[in-house]
Amino acid sequence: MILCDTHIHLGAGRQGLPIKVSASRNLTLETIPRALRRHGADLGAVVDLGTARGLDDLETALAAGTLAETADGGFADGAGTVIVGALEAEFRLMDSGPFHLLAYAPGLDGVRQIARVYRESVKNPSLSTQRMYLAPEDFRRSVEGAGGIVVVAHAFTPHRGLFGVGLTLADAFSDRKGLGLELGLSADVEIARHVGAIAGLGLMGGSDAHGPDTVGRELNALGGATCGFSTLRRLAAGEAETIYGMNPAFGKYHRTFCLVCDAVVTGEPPQFGCPADPAHRVVTGVLDRALSMAPPTEPRRYPAYVYQLPLGLLPGFGPAARARLVEAFGSIHRGLHDATADELVAAVGSKRTSAVLAMRRGEPPGAVGGGGRWGKSGRLHDPAAQGRSRSAR
Repeated sequence: MILCDTHIHLGAGRQGLPIKVSASRNLTLETIPRALRRHGADLGAVVDLGTARGLDDLETALAAGTLAETADGGFADGAGTVIVGALEAEFRLMDSGPFHLLAYAPGLDGVRQIARVYRESVKNPSLSTQRMYLAPEDFRRSVEGAGGIVVVAHAFTPHRGLFGVGLTLADAFSDRKGLGLELGLSADVEIARHVGAIAGLGLMGGSDAHGPDTVGRELNALGGATCGFSTLRRLAAGEAETIYGMNPAFGKYHRTFCLVCDAVVTGEPPQFGCPADPAHRVVTGVLDRALSMAPPTEPRRYPAYVYQLPLGLLPGFGPAARARLVEAFGSIHRGLHDATADELVAAVGSKRTSAVLAMRRGEPPGAVGGGGRWGKSGRLHDPAAQGRSRSAR
């Protein structure tokens, strides 16, 4: 089984200059493979290698031998962890807000080709996620011409998601053949089941990691032994077997949020306004938007979805507890999903074990997320939860 994180940023290049401005400077080509191993992932897509500084880092690492190009269009470090070259870019259509697309490319030649498209279409090609002065369909044509694939990034979020800014796939593309769609921290398979607009698109999770500790917070599992660019192509084709991702109720944009009342709008979804005053400005929630969209008309296969909260949302999991997980189980992923309750208690104590078991059950948050704020833990910190879940694994 291959575990893959499809969305990781570069905070800085080898000379310390920024690439993704909002990301940690500790997130580099050197640290990303280590972070992937720590979480238990085999493969990660670095979505800033198509920038000028990212490509320079990649070429330098290949020349120095710290990375080696693989037969399957990836780049492996000395321990065998593989990264794939990718690019994230911003687009605008009509009067909509900006939205993001991801491009994945095979091998060094493929990355160089998408880097050239990026360089010729943005104002500052050294930095990540710049606005491209290029139509999405033209971008897609260029990426596919380089042997790559295009994925709609965090499609449902009001913050730079295609659906979140009120657009459709038909607004951006002539057809949906070969496109993938990232659920990305805001939506799970249960939400996706309500949306007919994503028919034919392969679903995947993506961490959108901005720091070493957030690498691996969403992972895709699929069978096979070959690990590289073909893994990303298979995910875009809908071959993910399991997505390990966040319970979207904790997501920053889960429910509609009133910016005047500074509160989540409660009530049966969908909600599109503030009950206190319809004139109040709101940020439409992912769940509310998804439930208002036309449902599927044909059956389709969906991957399994297993809840996995970022450790930053699990009480008590600071650096020391995370290190104990890795020491005891070999990776954070195995500790969170495979360890028995007794094994977890021995490694991290009963209170933290209760939080992990509650996460596995998908217990809802004490307060749901909205308006750019994470949901807040409720019973996740309750030590009594352990006694209610003796059989949980």
